[in-house]
Amino acid sequence: MEKAKSIEHLHSILYDMLLEVDRICKENNIRYFLAFGTEIGAVRDHAFISWDDDIDIKVMREDYESFKAAMKENLGGALKFKEPIDEKPYFFDFVPRIINTEYTLSDDPNNLQNHPAIDVFLVDHVPAGKFFQKGMYFKLKLIHALAISKRKHVDYKSYGAIARAGLIILGGIGNLFSLEKLIRMYDRQQRKYENVTTPFRFTSNFAFGIQAMYDFDIYERATEVVLERDKFPCPERYDEELRLVYGDYMTPRKMGIVHFEENE
Repeated sequence: MEKAKSIEHLHSILYDMLLEVDRICKENNIRYFLAFGTEIGAVRDHAFISWDDDIDIKVMREDYESFKAAMKENLGGALKFKEPIDEKPYFFDFVPRIINTEYTLSDDPNNLQNHPAIDVFLVDHVPAGKFFQKGMYFKLKLIHALAISKRKHVDYKSYGAIARAGLIILGGIGNLFSLEKLIRMYDRQQRKYENVTTPFRFTSNFAFGIQAMYDFDIYERATEVVLERDKFPCPERYDEELRLVYGDYMTPRKMGIVHFEENE
């Protein structure tokens, strides 16, 4: 395996990965949308955000099984589709990914996210009513906290005293469950309202934006936005969508988690 030489090299690798995912989705008539930092880069700059080290896309829950099957069947070479259970016995998060195993991002042996990746965020139904919404968010965050016990490495020093104590306690409880059980619990909670008509959707496996509620029909119509040299799908109402999460997203600012280590 080769380490990506620079952020520009990484962007080139990611771009080729996105082209392949886009091709597979179009050939199989599967919806997907650019999301989060990748979407901001396309809308604002028609390019990758300079520091962004992965690609984000969204897939509707009702399209996910078709998306997963198409990726597994059609991805070739170094490109692999991975779900959270594929990291067993370790856990990082509840995000499926397309990764490129030909390249690495860092020399850290504890880094489970050590390949160029396209993160796949799932869009699920969220109920009406603040009480039910808060209950759903709480359960998802609780299960995520329990799953931290399965991390390969946890840097507790990076948390404040109260958060650190909470994670240690929840980690102890989390050890009572298998990773498979925790993933099933999370999936069941994500899909709780799958067959219920609701006014809103949300990104159920995005820890930092889980409470952003989108009008149910916001993803019904797509437009295409230029990213680098080609056009890719975004929701037609992308401005409304992005402002719900980021506010003034047109003003550049650093955000997110960086996995890539620039060569010295």
